[in-house]
Amino acid sequence: MRKREAREFDVFVHTVGTQLLHAADLLTGDRLRAERRVERALAATFLKWNRVSHHDPVRTAWRALMRGYLDPWRPGPREYRGELADAGEPFVTLDRLGRVERATVVLRLYARLDEHDAAEAMGLPIETVAGAWRRGMAEVLSAGRARRAAEPVR
Repeated sequence: MRKREAREFDVFVHTVGTQLLHAADLLTGDRLRAERRVERALAATFLKWNRVSHHDPVRTAWRALMRGYLDPWRPGPREYRGELADAGEPFVTLDRLGRVERATVVLRLYARLDEHDAAEAMGLPIETVAGAWRRGMAEVLSAGRARRAAEPVR
């Protein structure tokens, strides 16, 4: 890799790395595992950099991250075990979702990918992603309603 390409990749990592890490954190529920998954995704992107740098390296990085997350042989998300105040709403709600639903909600809601880009990143048919989105959001919304109903009235 030449110096110019190395600089381009470095800029890419600084531009996209934070968003990938946030998504991986939401997917795994574990910061250390999230960092490892992002490192693997960026390494996979780096190895293909000469081919993808002029097209869309962001899609390549998302695909690599999601491939690692959706692999049935890798550990799934951990249930968040910290204090509720530390966890924030996303972790508590996302713990209720299956792996595909969780990935779809994270990609669509937090990473703001459209349905087509989410399906491409996940390597799944768009119909599967659309169904997972509907199921995932129904669960997220019902969890929010249940939480509001349980709050004391002031």
